[in-house]
Amino acid sequence: RRLVGMPAGHFPSPTTKHSRCTRLSAWLATSCVLLGLWMTSGSTARGDLASQLSVRQASASSPSPLRLKQALRRRQSLSNDRAASRYTRDHVKANANAIDAATPGSIADSQFTLAAEDPERINLKAQLLQLAAALDRGQSYNPQRSGAYEERADKAREIIERLVEIAPPIPESPEALDGEWEMVYTTVKYGIFRSSPFFLAVQEAFGDAEAFGQKSAELFFRLHELQTCSFGLSTIGRVAQYIDTEKGVLASEFDTTLLGLTTIPIIGWFKLFPTFGGCVITVSKAQFDKDTKDINMEVDYTTFKPVPGLTGGIPGSIMWDRKVPVGAVWQILPWNGGRKATCSVKVVYLDDSFRIVQDRDGEMFVYARPVSPRSTLSSALVL
Repeated sequence: RRLVGMPAGHFPSPTTKHSRCTRLSAWLATSCVLLGLWMTSGSTARGDLASQLSVRQASASSPSPLRLKQALRRRQSLSNDRAASRYTRDHVKANANAIDAATPGSIADSQFTLAAEDPERINLKAQLLQLAAALDRGQSYNPQRSGAYEERADKAREIIERLVEIAPPIPESPEALDGEWEMVYTTVKYGIFRSSPFFLAVQEAFGDAEAFGQKSAELFFRLHELQTCSFGLSTIGRVAQYIDTEKGVLASEFDTTLLGLTTIPIIGWFKLFPTFGGCVITVSKAQFDKDTKDINMEVDYTTFKPVPGLTGGIPGSIMWDRKVPVGAVWQILPWNGGRKATCSVKVVYLDDSFRIVQDRDGEMFVYARPVSPRSTLSSALVL
């Protein structure tokens, strides 16, 4: 202090310096402790983070309950798809067996086994059913009206011919034919009712005779259609067959509606005549030839039955359940020369859901097992 000439109070005393050093040392020690704690906590945190990451990875490798549920649902969905595929393949036969189990000569009791799961046949049948719906079972193409839909009709015929080419073997057992069949398509012109044995017998009777440059049978069916279907006076509904090979019977039916819509054009606001109609049933004796695969038929009688929801009217009420002995009358007609009303069709395709037959002129009739069967034919099978 003397050297610099400063007052004594401007320099700390030794006691003060010692206290300051002590505080500095304490601060440094505290800082070291805090730094050590921070480093320790940091490593612990990093360890916790690593452990959390490992847990997450482990959880990713072992799915959570939610993921397990989602996986199980996806697996169940795949299982359902496979089951649906099996159903698509088998449901036709199952339905047919269920339908026919309660009918005489049920195909459920036969030894008839088919390869209905052939993908090409399934695809062809689906295409044919689509065309059959679009063409109203073949009625939409009628050259007597116009040439409309001829290309579609040709396509339907191509599909039928391909089905016949890849058809499974026709069984020798006639029981395979038993039960109820609905007609879904035909290649014939001038009336789908021509599947009836009566009209097949007319066709057989004319044979190959010609008139006015065309087959006499074709001319007959053209004139028949003009007389019965002009102005929409008559329309054809369901067409079906019921076969019982044990009894040797084939019953063919078609529903007809008469005077469906009658009014005065433009000014008419109500029907002029009531609608009536019914089911026309032709019962024939039938035998299946296992060698030629022909169904040989002889027309016996025709009867009429009411259709649910369709008023019979006075003509219907008189005709219900009456048997017209067509076979006997046929033989006494002079132009038939005492011949019986016989006809035949060849079975060219048969499985548990489809039946295709061919007439003498090469025209095809396609039948399918009904989705909604009808038993109006049962009481008409007693010869």
